[in-house]
Amino acid sequence: MKREEIKRHLSDPEFFQENRMKPVSDHRWYETEKEAVSGKEMRLRYSLNGRWRFLYVPNPDSVPDGFEKESFSCEGWNTIPVPAQMELSGYGSPVYRDTDYPWNGIEDVKPHEVPEKDNPTGCYVTTFSVPDRMKGKRIQIHFEGVETAFHFWVNGIYAGYSEDSYTPAVFEITDFLKEGENRLAVEVSRFSSGAWLEDQDFWRMGGIIREVALTAIPDLHIRDIEVKTDLDITYTNAGAEVCILLDGADDGEICWTLADGLIRMDSPFEKEEKEIMAGRVQIHDGRAEISFEVPQAKLWSAELPYLYRLLLTVCDSAGTIQEAVPYLIGFRKVEIKDAVLLFNGKRLRINGVNRHEFSPSKGRAVGMEEMEWDIRFLKKNNFNAVRTSHYPNQTAWYDLCDRFGIYVMDEVNLETHGTWHTMKFEHTLPGDFPQWREAVISRAEAMLERDKNHACIFCWSVGNESWGGKNLYDMSMYFRKRDNSRPVHYENVCHTPEWAGTTDLESRMYASPQKAEEYLKDHPEKPYVLCEYAHSMGNSTGNLDEYTRLLDQYPQYCGGFIWDYIDQALYKKGPDGKEYLAYGGDFGDRPSNYAFCADGVIFADRTLSPKMQEVRYLYQPYELIPEEDGIRIKSRQLFETTAAYRLRWTLEKDGQVLRRGSTDVEMGPGEEVKIPCSFLAGDEPGEYVRTAALVYKESTPYAEEGEEFCFGQSVEMVGSRKVKREESAAEPEIVDGDFSVSVVGRGFRITFEKDNGKMTACKIGGKELVYHIGHTLKPEFWRAPTDNDAGYRMAEKCAPWKTASLYPKVNQVDIRKEKEGLEVETTYQLFEGVTCTVSVLVNGEGTMKVTEKYNGFPNVPDLPCFGMSWKLPKEFSRVTWYGKGPEETYCDRACGGRIGVFQTTAEKGMTPYVRPQECGNHTDTRWIELTDQEGCGIRIEADRNFDFSVLPYTCHEIESAEHAYELPPVYASVLRIMEKQTGVGGDNSWGAWAHEPYLVKGNEERTFTFYIRLLG
Repeated sequence: MKREEIKRHLSDPEFFQENRMKPVSDHRWYETEKEAVSGKEMRLRYSLNGRWRFLYVPNPDSVPDGFEKESFSCEGWNTIPVPAQMELSGYGSPVYRDTDYPWNGIEDVKPHEVPEKDNPTGCYVTTFSVPDRMKGKRIQIHFEGVETAFHFWVNGIYAGYSEDSYTPAVFEITDFLKEGENRLAVEVSRFSSGAWLEDQDFWRMGGIIREVALTAIPDLHIRDIEVKTDLDITYTNAGAEVCILLDGADDGEICWTLADGLIRMDSPFEKEEKEIMAGRVQIHDGRAEISFEVPQAKLWSAELPYLYRLLLTVCDSAGTIQEAVPYLIGFRKVEIKDAVLLFNGKRLRINGVNRHEFSPSKGRAVGMEEMEWDIRFLKKNNFNAVRTSHYPNQTAWYDLCDRFGIYVMDEVNLETHGTWHTMKFEHTLPGDFPQWREAVISRAEAMLERDKNHACIFCWSVGNESWGGKNLYDMSMYFRKRDNSRPVHYENVCHTPEWAGTTDLESRMYASPQKAEEYLKDHPEKPYVLCEYAHSMGNSTGNLDEYTRLLDQYPQYCGGFIWDYIDQALYKKGPDGKEYLAYGGDFGDRPSNYAFCADGVIFADRTLSPKMQEVRYLYQPYELIPEEDGIRIKSRQLFETTAAYRLRWTLEKDGQVLRRGSTDVEMGPGEEVKIPCSFLAGDEPGEYVRTAALVYKESTPYAEEGEEFCFGQSVEMVGSRKVKREESAAEPEIVDGDFSVSVVGRGFRITFEKDNGKMTACKIGGKELVYHIGHTLKPEFWRAPTDNDAGYRMAEKCAPWKTASLYPKVNQVDIRKEKEGLEVETTYQLFEGVTCTVSVLVNGEGTMKVTEKYNGFPNVPDLPCFGMSWKLPKEFSRVTWYGKGPEETYCDRACGGRIGVFQTTAEKGMTPYVRPQECGNHTDTRWIELTDQEGCGIRIEADRNFDFSVLPYTCHEIESAEHAYELPPVYASVLRIMEKQTGVGGDNSWGAWAHEPYLVKGNEERTFTFYIRLLG
């Protein structure tokens, strides 16, 4: 094949495949029934994964002539693992773009053109021999995923071409094979006309990223299976119609059995598989049909993912078994009635997340290890749904979702965001352009035909952010005509209402809770879903509770899918030689969208982000409300009872456990019950905290016995919350010098400068607690901007508060000897016309009463925070607190925090967001102790709850670093005590800030008083 012909293929939108077989179901076939039900690997499949010979060139013109020929020597070539991303194997560089196409600004190309000079191309070569067990049969080759286009040759003979990176491309290669060793050559192009349809918000990379395998086809072979299930009007009895298409002889028969009692992957209750029915049907004209009914069927749902095994045994006319095909099927029904999305007759509540296939070391070439970790994580943390954003996932993922129980919105590999977001509208793809229609429809067909039998898929999604038009509408009609058992989803027609018929669900991205509620009130036409919401970039996911409460108010609201699951950060070596998680721009990919790739609820290395604490709580399927005389439990489950769970409860006073207990709970789905137990608070003054939790009775594939998955708390205060103010037994000794004044007592000395009011020393037991005289009990109004802050341009809008935090001007210092001790009151000029005062009253025990006052001023920007900071030597890094924990919380992300006594360190408080930013805050704090290893330090408490953080850096040091390795060496522990910090926000990361209730208003008066006691 000539170079010009290859390049013509790459740039022609109407030429998107050649010799590719029609897509079919994802079933597997075996030589015997015993093998089919064993759960072992398919013997008639032979993986070609491994190390291949590899040459990387900048463009198709640079490919060596004849590299595909058997006579061509690959001497001098390197090797590459298959599957793998080329760029993560040392060839080329990954590029991160959000909406721009990766060639934008590099080469001037328009749809359907492809770059001439910068089109990285990988030349892959391997050899193989057909295993003996597969000889004598037709051989097909499966490319499960190749980014973004490839040509291939077998023994020097051109065999086929395909685009669409994320659905299997299968080719018949029997006639190209020979005895002994065969040579396979594959030319992978990063860019083709198909790349215009793959403008997803992810790292732009290429390569063979999924398995390559051979399959052997028996003489009489099931080519395709379609299983259509249905339920009667009572949702009790199930039926199935199975259509089987075969290759080979036109006669023969299929014997079939249906087995019940399979092991549910999410359940500790194991049962023996039992055959419940059987039959046989004749094959006519390459086709066979089976139908059966299952009375009192066990239905599939995410809560109870019950599966039956259908076993199909194909026999030829002589009765010889040709193959056996096992298939797991689930009985369920998806409907829309009165604008409500129903699953098995119950209103579906989607607690979902958008999931990219991603690994920080492998990119999108993820394996079973990552997929199995993900499915267990999702189930363990109360997710019930996934959107395959924005392409079909590996086949194994759908098997896992079937078995563990996850609802799936299956999305076509289609996004053309850059054609309408950054280009002129006449270039918007696929639009109404006839030359793009078949390429688009073929992507839908490839996904649907492979995935059609999976019980987990409740909805087909037309794609993502590709505007509207006839081609997308035609795709939606294809889905409806081919499979009328599932609704069709598409969001982007909210911009093009003339194409509203493209979607059966009214879908939105990043609508605020207020906007979502307005729509729900005014538009009762369709079920409403947020296909992307709660943009979780960096320190984010605030006000999630404002979204989840809508599920209890509006039946039309289906819920939504958080954006997104995992940070897309890649491992890279830093200047110190150590690996770090890198984001856009770190690989020299400029322009870039930088850290916009890091917006997961878990970090790229699959460690949990503090955001998960909130998500897990707000997604929990039971609401637990501890009351004085018992625990109210409200079930949000549609199908599952509490049989697998046990209720545990504790009563604590001021962080100390008084009583605890546990009991079984009998409760049906959707019910509300009250479990009696004694939660009476005592007469002794203090704060009583009631906690109730549901735990697993037995271990499951994703949770341990006794592990908690739902909890609730309530608080009762007996008596006053006021901090005890015993009169000091010691008379304060005040040493009044010319420049400084000190309070000296038993084992301590606290010193202030007279001219500026700064605390220059705080010594206890011979240990100095002041690291820097300019940073002790200093007014603090700033925070290191979060990613949401950056999108809002907080650093620009609130800039006066940064200056005020760094350089507050001392207007006046008043030093008074009071009855209680020494009071130092400092008035600061923050910026023109804006002041605050800080008063420190020290008694004879060294206890300090600190009061910060701000009167509020008109036309002043809102404050990132209001409080004070203190820089201590780094050995004072042990943190114990009583308040919300254990993870960081913010005023708009605190529902999932529980009240208790927790411990951490300054360094552990530094949450590893890929771009350093505000972190480590704790709300609803009653008291905090910051000490060294010997228990020397300070205790802070207040009459009302406050926020605090202890980190190894100041907010200004954190703000100055773009990566963690740029932070300075640790030399201090920085304590911030705050009356309030602004929420982190979560509607989006490109303009939305925290909601009004979570702001620290610049025009409001504020007073914050707390007490510091010396320890040690």
